[in-house]
Amino acid sequence: MSLRILLPGDRNSLSTLASGSFVRTNYGLAGMTSTRITADTPDGALGGMIAMYSGNYEVSISDGTKQPAGFFINDAAGSPFENTPAVASGKSPFMTSMGSYETEIYETRNEANAADLTYAVGDPLYTSKNGLITKDNATSAVVVGIVSKAPTATDPFIGFNSKI
Repeated sequence: MSLRILLPGDRNSLSTLASGSFVRTNYGLAGMTSTRITADTPDGALGGMIAMYSGNYEVSISDGTKQPAGFFINDAAGSPFENTPAVASGKSPFMTSMGSYETEIYETRNEANAADLTYAVGDPLYTSKNGLITKDNATSAVVVGIVSKAPTATDPFIGFNSKI
């Protein structure tokens, strides 16, 4: 999974990643409302997920209960064919201070009734309980971004301007 950086904010690598955010199960997670998460999706924090502070200089995958801190740049587990800097350092950098980005992971259904979500340019984005962006504000009323490019069947990446 990835966060495409179009116009960067600030890269923050001061905080360590909470241990549970290295191993959290993404596929098959109870209540997951995203068809963008598949059996091939790695576990742990993913590039494009929303980070939140969970302790002193510690971040974790957002669950919508705290103010969002930014968007993870890379997967915490890393790719099997690359080095794994997050695992080695205990850190997973995230983007803060606005910016323009694209990601292929986001909620595709709302929490209340699993109705399909469609995204349009200008839609406000919120944090889901799964740490993904969504237009459903059931978990959090804090706007984390604005849609700048709607996903399509041929280009599933959603573009957004960050508000955090």
